[in-house]
Amino acid sequence: MKALDGCATVISSQGRMGGGEATGYRQDDDFFWLTGINEPDAWLLLMPKSKTTRTLIYLKARDVEAERWTGPRDPISPALKAKLGADEVRRGNGGPRLLSASPVHDCLAIISPATELKDERSDVQAIRQASSALGLRTVYKRDLLARLREAHGPEEIALMQKAIDITRAGHEAAARATIPGLSERDVQTQIETAFYENGATGLSYGTIVGSGGNGAVLHWVDNSRMLRDGDLVVIDAAAEYGRYAADVTRTYPVSGKFTEEQAKVYRAVFQAQEDILAAIQPGVSMADLQRVAEASLNRAGYLDKFIHGFGHFIGLDVHDVGLRELPLVPGAIFTVEPGIYLPERNFGVRIEDEVVILPDGKWKLLTSAFPRKLEDVEAWVARARR
Repeated sequence: MKALDGCATVISSQGRMGGGEATGYRQDDDFFWLTGINEPDAWLLLMPKSKTTRTLIYLKARDVEAERWTGPRDPISPALKAKLGADEVRRGNGGPRLLSASPVHDCLAIISPATELKDERSDVQAIRQASSALGLRTVYKRDLLARLREAHGPEEIALMQKAIDITRAGHEAAARATIPGLSERDVQTQIETAFYENGATGLSYGTIVGSGGNGAVLHWVDNSRMLRDGDLVVIDAAAEYGRYAADVTRTYPVSGKFTEEQAKVYRAVFQAQEDILAAIQPGVSMADLQRVAEASLNRAGYLDKFIHGFGHFIGLDVHDVGLRELPLVPGAIFTVEPGIYLPERNFGVRIEDEVVILPDGKWKLLTSAFPRKLEDVEAWVARARR
């Protein structure tokens, strides 16, 4: 509210039904972050200058017949208002006409989506037209929610740590299951079963199990190959908890031990991780850390085998919003995931962990319970398979 600088703003729910790993309705991240509402056709009006109603939420009208199929919805009541943390909650058609409820404002802020689209969303077009008809000045603050959402609060960090803890159970299952004779799909099934047995509310993304040459494919999704002795298996798999994502990758040796060549590549990736972590200090940006990653892998002689960014922001989405060119802020959580991919040698190596920036500008490894060093991975595999 403070960051709106006295302008009103309207934002609508823009979720989707099903698709990917989502079941049912999955709310747009921006709208969910602001409201916690996970239903379609909802609108939020923020009015920082109002002396009475500063937050107004519109929900779609109730349909008794439909609710017999999909379940009951809350009636308008003080309890619902308290649940949503709003000054006022109404039902009915929301839309840009809500702007007429903010007569004390002379400007409207467009805050979502984060970037201007070539074919702008219909809800944003309608909001702009309604703003013009009411004589409101339009200002653009498209980086506002990205900047605010990048700085996770303690309750968000706790949810993400829970997602990471659940994810560890899945990777322990992977360490046990990456043996000759099982398929990549078998391993995937055991990982995801462990996630749900330990309380996952969903998957952060489709589970990647890439053995042999498939491990040199960045986002291998078929998971169809049989594991063979001597393979490395790149497993990029993570649980979601309470809508917050985790993202962890480990590389496991099917034989239980890395070969000399595999070990050389693994140690180069591990050193790149170490170099990136050592470079995190107050004032550093994601763009700065990308250069550190590239320099490290260049020294190791593998820069041309590093085919992606060193990491990304993570939160309500596995690839979440944040400002890569600006200094990292306290509460920012991002992945550190260098990788080397050698399709000509039929293997790849990626190690991916999550870091949070602390209030003093230092950092904490949220995935510290996962083994990272080569010897620790081998020991973990040996324990898991006993």
